[in-house]
Amino acid sequence: MTFYEAMQLGANRLKPLIQETTDEKLKRKYIIAFVIKNFLCLLFCMVIVTTFSVVFGTENSIVGVVTVIALMTFRFSHLDFKVGQSTFALLGIFGIFIISPYIVTIVNPILGLIINFISIMTIVILSCHNVMMANQSTLVLSYLLLYGYRVSNVDNYVNRIFALILGGIIVSIIFYFKHRKMSFKNSFSEIIKDIDFTTERSKWQLKLSLGICTAILIGELLHIPRVMWIGFSCMSVLQPSKEKMEFRIKTRPIYMILGCIIFGIIYFVLPEQFRGYMGMIGGFMVGFSATYQWQTSFNCFGALTAAVPMFGIGWAIIIRIVDNFLGAIYSKIFDKIFDKVHENIFVSDSINEAS
Repeated sequence: MTFYEAMQLGANRLKPLIQETTDEKLKRKYIIAFVIKNFLCLLFCMVIVTTFSVVFGTENSIVGVVTVIALMTFRFSHLDFKVGQSTFALLGIFGIFIISPYIVTIVNPILGLIINFISIMTIVILSCHNVMMANQSTLVLSYLLLYGYRVSNVDNYVNRIFALILGGIIVSIIFYFKHRKMSFKNSFSEIIKDIDFTTERSKWQLKLSLGICTAILIGELLHIPRVMWIGFSCMSVLQPSKEKMEFRIKTRPIYMILGCIIFGIIYFVLPEQFRGYMGMIGGFMVGFSATYQWQTSFNCFGALTAAVPMFGIGWAIIIRIVDNFLGAIYSKIFDKIFDKVHENIFVSDSINEAS
């Protein structure tokens, strides 16, 4: 394996490789590749986010974040149907990013529920035909980020439109360039035809979309701060696999608290002028994290860095923990209710049709 090839590996593959390698020279090469890869990724993220902030305003720096995480995902991941059609599907998803998250913030919560559900369900169906690729994590996360980081006036929203158009074009071009030589049997029409709520895939897609949207609705009606954090928690916990879901319900709150504690310690140790860089520190550490648990911990850093100026360090940490607990608990309850309702509706209908 070349140095460049080693740099393309994620932490979950490169860290075990480092541990298992007995050749000291080779181990050193992998370690250096690992460090340089994470440093370059962080530098790349900083450049893109800063550029979007300068060009489109600080309220639209979040579009830079959305563009970066989409680029880092779709350099390697595909949508499981024809590349040309997938490219236009990605552009269409960025079109949803332009319209829906903004409209939801200016209408009543019930109408917002409907818009969120249609939008998130569309994103999940288009991006996650192959459930194992988990593309929905990046795109639903992006949707929730755009919903949570709101623009304060029409001028900033117009800038967000242009920023998302640019981001969508960049992501789609890179996606097409990286996957243009791949061939797929599936087409867009077949992805749509495969929607069948009696199958495990469509059942999970519906559960995920409804779970996130109803959690956000409840959060909005109760006026819970940073409702998007509840949505993140639901998105993370509501997995296709019951085993993975149970694992995340048990571990997410624990490592969320641990991440908040680590953040709090570093926050008070660092001189005040350096505290604004804690989000970058968290992003750097996420790059070194090979497990869901530690990624959960260090993902706190960026969220809390943005929240501290609004709520103060104490309340930001409390809200972060409470929102994630609420999301995890709600996901467990919703999962049981959904499965029972789904069984009564779809399984009963199938039995009746068969008889």
